[in-house]
Order: sequence, then C-alpha cells, then structure tokens
Amino acid sequence: MAVGKILVADDEREFCIFLKSCLNRLKFDVDVAYDGLEAKDLLIVNKYDFIFFDCNMPGLSGVELAKVIRESSLDAKKIMVTGYGVVDEDFINQFGIDVFLSKPVYIKDIERVVRDGG
Repeated sequence: MAVGKILVADDEREFCIFLKSCLNRLKFDVDVAYDGLEAKDLLIVNKYDFIFFDCNMPGLSGVELAKVIRESSLDAKKIMVTGYGVVDEDFINQFGIDVFLSKPVYIKDIERVVRDGG
C-alpha cells in the first residue's frame, strides 16, 4: 500500500526512472511528467504530497511550474532539482520552494526529504 503520492517532473528520462524507482521502494505512488505542461496537467487531476521538478524543462520551466503550484494553493512540498548549481535563498523563497537539491541527487537526500516532510 502506498504511503503517499509524488509527482516527478523532469525532461531527463533516466533521472525520472531513477527517482521513481527510489520513491517506489519507499512505498510512494509516483507519477512522471517529462515536461512542465504535462506536469501542470497532472496537477489539475491529482493530489500530491511531494512534487520533485527540474528547474529547466520544456513547455513550462520549473520556475513557471512553481508559480502554478503556488497560485493553485497546493499543499504539496515543492522540491526543485537542477544541475545548475546552487540557487540563492531569495529565489527559493520567492517561488515557495521547500527544498532545493543539486544534481547529482543521492538516494540518502531523497529519503531525507520524504522522511522529514520537505
């Protein structure tokens, strides 16, 4: 039985497969979107506990997706994942991001995020 529902949005298919596998082992039900528009569509019809999303995606960027999530008043924890290095705290606060992870992401970081609730 799943302990929660998670959306993973990233245009890197290998990363999505890795993250979904890790989260499935932790007993989460995981949906995957390969671009920001697909993620937005999934957000309309599903309730998520966590949303892991890339900063740079086609369709809607991670920043644009973060705005959609914030404006929709969704309770899901927002975890931005990117290979672009460190993002400053003002950026994180401006877009309501709960956690920022730099790629490469390690299993222990994923476990910590979902265990601690963001």
